[in-house]
Amino acid sequence: MRPICTTGSGMRRPTGCTGAAIRKCCRRSPAAPRRRGANTPRWCTPTIAWFGLRGVPMFDPAGKVYRMVGVSQDVTARKRREDAVRFLAYHDSLTGLPNRRLLDDRLKQAVHLAQRRDRKVAAMLIDLDNFKQVNDSFGHRAGDAVLKEVAQRLAACVRRADTLARHGGDEFVVVISEVNAEADCQIVADKILHALAAEFHVDGRALALGASIGVSLYPTDAGDGDALLRNADAAMYRAKQLGRNQYRFYGR
Repeated sequence: MRPICTTGSGMRRPTGCTGAAIRKCCRRSPAAPRRRGANTPRWCTPTIAWFGLRGVPMFDPAGKVYRMVGVSQDVTARKRREDAVRFLAYHDSLTGLPNRRLLDDRLKQAVHLAQRRDRKVAAMLIDLDNFKQVNDSFGHRAGDAVLKEVAQRLAACVRRADTLARHGGDEFVVVISEVNAEADCQIVADKILHALAAEFHVDGRALALGASIGVSLYPTDAGDGDALLRNADAAMYRAKQLGRNQYRFYGR
């Protein structure tokens, strides 16, 4: 097929590309199919633009494509909406952290990998202490601000290879993959308790919280992800019974 020689302003304006850049991008695209189709290239622009392309190839007597006749439509707004919907399906809308759905998937993957490598996995369930008083005394807007700050502090306590998720309400879960020893969990738990012990400031008010943490280990305490979370939850409640603002391993 002959290369594109010219491009109209209808393509240059929304993409922010020069004609030469668009022609270069199109030359990298695969050959056109023999039927009507759709293609959505991602243009290399300062602001990414997506286009839906529909066209019909024209063939010469030898059966070779020599021209494409079709139309294009800027679908950037639609693509962004689809991406937002897809993100919210797996992430918490307030904190941006993985939600329960994504947490379950990550936990299953971590356990499966640990089975293959004969390693350990830890689930840590973190429940904020005295959070109900924040909502009752200062309202849900203040509570939401605290939860977002909690998410940021927790993220600074875990490795990028691990998973931090919002389990719901004022509960968060950390999945630590490839645990070598219990000391690894203790280090993370101590970091979390220290991070959450610092005051939270909302609308000029200083709020003191804290957290109770339950820790469960695979395969010592549970044989699958669901049981791992249940046992971490039980250990968390044990930490609350013993005075809060501490962590407990399951069964101890």
